Amino acid sequence: MNKKWFRRMITLGMSIFLLMGQMAIGFADETDTIGGGSSPNIVVGGDNVFEVEPGKSSRITLQMKNKGAGTAENVYIQAKSASGLVPYRVSVQGGGNLGDIGSNGYKNAVLNVSMESEVEEASYAVTLDYTYNTRGGSSYSGSTTIYLKVKGFSKEPGFLLDDVKLTPQSLSPGDNANISGKIVNNGGKDMHQVEISLDNLTNEGINLMNGFNSKRFSKITVGGSVPFSFQLAAAADMATGSYPVSIKLSYQDEFGKNFEKTQQFYVNVGGSAGRKADLEIRNMNEPGGAYGVNQNFTVSFDLHNKGAVAAKNIVVTAEPLDTTAVVPKSSNVRTFNSLEPGASTPMAFTFAGTANATSQNYAIQFTVEYGSGGTTTTTIKQFAGVNVSNPEKGDGKDNPSKPKIIVSNYESDPLIVMAGQEFDLKMTLLNTHKDKTVKNIKMFLTLAEETSSETQKSGNIFTPVNSSNTFYFDSIGPKRTVDKALRLYVVPEAQPKTYTLTVNFEYEDSKGTEYTATELLGINVKQVTDLQIDDFSIPETVEQFEPVTVSFSYYNTGKVMLNNVMIKLEGDVDCPNKNTYIGNMDSGSSDYFEATFTPNEVGEIPISVVISYQDPSGEEIEQRRDFVLNVAEPMMPDDMEGMEGENMPMDMKKIGIFGVLLAALLAGLAMFIKKQKEPPKSTAESINNDDDFDDDDFDDDFDDDFTESAHEDKEGMPL
Repeated sequence: MNKKWFRRMITLGMSIFLLMGQMAIGFADETDTIGGGSSPNIVVGGDNVFEVEPGKSSRITLQMKNKGAGTAENVYIQAKSASGLVPYRVSVQGGGNLGDIGSNGYKNAVLNVSMESEVEEASYAVTLDYTYNTRGGSSYSGSTTIYLKVKGFSKEPGFLLDDVKLTPQSLSPGDNANISGKIVNNGGKDMHQVEISLDNLTNEGINLMNGFNSKRFSKITVGGSVPFSFQLAAAADMATGSYPVSIKLSYQDEFGKNFEKTQQFYVNVGGSAGRKADLEIRNMNEPGGAYGVNQNFTVSFDLHNKGAVAAKNIVVTAEPLDTTAVVPKSSNVRTFNSLEPGASTPMAFTFAGTANATSQNYAIQFTVEYGSGGTTTTTIKQFAGVNVSNPEKGDGKDNPSKPKIIVSNYESDPLIVMAGQEFDLKMTLLNTHKDKTVKNIKMFLTLAEETSSETQKSGNIFTPVNSSNTFYFDSIGPKRTVDKALRLYVVPEAQPKTYTLTVNFEYEDSKGTEYTATELLGINVKQVTDLQIDDFSIPETVEQFEPVTVSFSYYNTGKVMLNNVMIKLEGDVDCPNKNTYIGNMDSGSSDYFEATFTPNEVGEIPISVVISYQDPSGEEIEQRRDFVLNVAEPMMPDDMEGMEGENMPMDMKKIGIFGVLLAALLAGLAMFIKKQKEPPKSTAESINNDDDFDDDDFDDDFDDDFTESAHEDKEGMPL
C-alpha cells in the first residue's frame, strides 16, 4: 500500500466524522431552539373553577396539553395551597409524575380534594406548579391557579317516593293489601329522623290492619334509599271507587331544621271483585176488595238483603201517588241502621181513602234507599194498588176509577253510559188497574237538561237513534205489562253525573176518557277521558352503558279529572325513576316528563314507556309506547397518551436523511477503495515499490491533505 493512498483514507474518515458531528449538533439545535417553533409548551386546559361539597372528597381532572412542536419529557405537577390555614387538602394522583407528552398531545392530571365539613361558602385558590424538560436537556416550568368553589349551602334534603304500588292492584271490600315503595334521598343533604306515615284513613273505609301507621328511620344519606310497607284493609261494605290515602313524610336536616311533605296515593276498591248489599221487596201483600172513605187498609211485605255485606242507613218510604185521595194512617217513613246479608225484616204501612177519592184503584209507591259503604246510595222502588170506593163521587159505571200507567222496571246497558256513545234502554210499562184496560197509549221522552240558571235549556242530552221521540201502544190490559227497548245516543258534551229522563204518557180508558202520567228515570253518564302525549323517540342504536334520555309533554284534553296518573319505564335497563307517580290531573292541565336510563346488556332490548291512569269511575286506562333499542359494545377510546408519537415522523425523517448521507459516504468510500486497488497502466511497475514509504513524508503529506480536505468540506457544505 502506498503512502498517498493511506493518507487519503485517513482524510476521508476524518471528514465523515466531522460531518456526522455537525449534523448531530444541527439536530440538537433544531430541537431546542426556542425561537424556531419546535420547543414544547405545556399549558393547562379547561375551566379553572371547580365545585366541591363540604365534608366530601372530590376528584378534579385537569388537561395538561403540549401546544409546542417538541416533546415535553418528565412532566411533573404539584399542588400548592395558599398561605395560612385552609379547610382542604389537595394531592395529585400518582405523585404528580405524568411522564412524556408529545407535540399536540395531552395527559390528564387528577387532583384528589378533601374538603372539611365546617367550611364557609367561598372560593379557595390552589396554585399548580409544573416542570418539564426537552430532549436536548433544557428545563422549563410553569404555573396556574384553580379555584375550589364550595357548594351545597342552598340545598335542603329532598326525597322521591319511588315504585309506590299496591299489591294486589285492586283492593276488594273486606280484604287487605300491601302498599309499598322506597324513600329515595335525591336532595343535596342527608335526611335525619325520617318518619313516614299514612293519613286520611277511616274505620268505614281504608284503614290499617295492625293499627301502626308510621315507620321511622334515623338517617338516609344522599343518594340512598330505604323501603317501606303498610298493610291496608278495606271495610266490607265499602262502595267501589278510588280512595285517596295521604303519604306523609317528615324529616330533619343536619342542623335540626324540620321538613314535612305530603303526597296522595289513590287506592282502587272494588271492580268485579267488590261485594255489595242488595235489598229487594219480597212477599208483597196488597189489600183485596174495595175500601170506603176513611176505612184503613194495610200493605205489607218483607225487606230482604240478598247481598254479600250488610246494608246500612236504610230508609223505607211509602207514598201514595195521589196524596189527596189516599193518605197514610201510620208513619210512612221507616229507618234502620243495618240489615245483615241473608236477613229479612217485615214491613207494614196503613192507609185510608179520603173524601176526595173517587171509586177507583190508587197506586202506592214504596221506595227503599240504602248504602253499601262510602257515599254511594242505592234506590229501589215497587208499587202496590188499592181500590177505594166513594159512593158520593160515583161508583163503578157512573164514576169509574182512574187507571194508571207506570214504569215498573227499567235497565240501561251499559249501566254507566259514555258521553258521545250509544246505549240501550229497556223499560217495562205496567197498567196498575186490576179491572180496566188502557188504550191508545202515547209515550214520549223529555230529554233536555236544565242549566244552572234554570231558565234556559242546554239542549238534549239523550237522542233516540233511528227513531222519533214518540212511541205508540194499542192497549195494556189490567195488571198487564209491555216491554219497550230504545237505542239512545249521549251528546259528547254531557258532563259526568246522573241525568233525569222523563217518560210522559197520554192514554184513554174504555170510555175514551183521557189521562196523563209521568215517570222519572235516572241515567248515569260518564265522560270520555283523553290524555294526549307528544310524539317522542329514543335513538335506535346506542353503546352499552351510554345514558339515553327520554322526554315528552302530556296533556289532559278530556273533560274530567284523571286519577292516579303514573309513568313507568319497562325494559332491562338501569333507571333511577322507573316508576314515577304523578297523581291527579285536572281537565286542561299539562305536565312534562323526563327520565334517563342506561342499557347494561348488548343486543336488541325492548323498551316501553307506559302511562296509566283511572277515570272517575275507577276504570284503569293504559297507553304504551314501545321501542327496540339496539345496544352495541362500547368502542375503545383512543389512547391519547400515545399522541406523543406524532413527533416520530419528523424524527424519522431526520434519521432517514442522516442514514442516506451516511450510506452515500460509505458507498463513496467503497468505490474509492476499489479504485485504489486497481493499478494504473502507466505505473504498474511501481506497485511493489514499498521501500519508498517514509514516516516523515507521511506526516507532512497527512497534514497537507487533512487541511485541504477540511477546506473542501467547508466549501462544499456549511458545517
